[in-house]
Amino acid sequence: MRSADLIVAARRSAGLSQGQLAARLGRGESTITHWEAGDEQPSFETLLGVVHACGRDLTVGLARYDDSYDSLIAQQQLLDPRGRIEKLAPPWVAEGFDLLDLLAKLAGQARFVVVGAVAGALQSWPIILGWRILEIVAAPSSVGRIEQIAARLGAQPFAGDERRSRRSEEEQGSRAWIFASGGRLRVTLLPHGTFGYCDLARDAETMQIAPDTSVHVASLIDLIRVAECSTDAHARTFTPALWSTLEMQHRRREHDPRQ
Repeated sequence: MRSADLIVAARRSAGLSQGQLAARLGRGESTITHWEAGDEQPSFETLLGVVHACGRDLTVGLARYDDSYDSLIAQQQLLDPRGRIEKLAPPWVAEGFDLLDLLAKLAGQARFVVVGAVAGALQSWPIILGWRILEIVAAPSSVGRIEQIAARLGAQPFAGDERRSRRSEEEQGSRAWIFASGGRLRVTLLPHGTFGYCDLARDAETMQIAPDTSVHVASLIDLIRVAECSTDAHARTFTPALWSTLEMQHRRREHDPRQ
C-alpha cells in the first residue's frame, strides 16, 4: 500500500482537486502532484495530515503480513480481460447468464463504467465471482437506453436486493433488472465515495473484451474508494484484495514500464 495511492483515494473521496487539497494543507500544488505520482514520499505524520484534510482517517495497526493473493493475482495478470472473466466466472454461461455478451451489447450503446466485482475481475483480482451481478455506473443520459437494452434482452425490473437497503439504493440512484437466468444488471448513478459517471470515467481504463468491443472499467484506486465508502459490509470485505491487486500492478509496471 503506497502513500501515493492513499492520498489519491482520500482526495477523490472528498471531491477535491489537487489545488484545493494543497490550499487546505498550505502547500504548493506541485507538492501534491509529486506525492500522488510517487516522486516524493511524505512522512507518516504528513500523510495523516493529508488524509485528515480530506475528512478521512487511517486505521493504523500491526498485522501479520499476508501475500496469499500475490501468486493468484500474478496468474490473472497474464490473461487478457476476457480471459480473466472466463476464469473467475466459468459457470455463468452454462447457467444462462453470459456476462461478456451482456457487456458487449451495452458497449457502444450507452456511456458507462464497470464497477463492483466484475470490474475487480477485469482488473485481475483473484476472487471467484460468486454473485451473478453486473454493476455499472452510467451517465444519466444513458439510463433510458440501458433500460431499453435490458428489456429487449428479456430482463425484468428488480425491486429488491437482499444485501442493500431501499434507502441505500435511492441515495445512489440505483436501478436493477433481473434476467431469466437469475443474473442481474444494476445501474448506479452515484456510488458511495464518488461523484458519479464523470468522476469515475476520468481515470477509467479501456479494456478489450472482444475483437471489436471495449468497455470502460473503473481504476483500482477508484474501486478501492467505492468499496471503502460503501454502506454494504460485504462490499468492504473486498478492499484487501483490491489493495493487493493495486500493489501487484505497481510491481508489474516497475518491472516492465510498457505495461
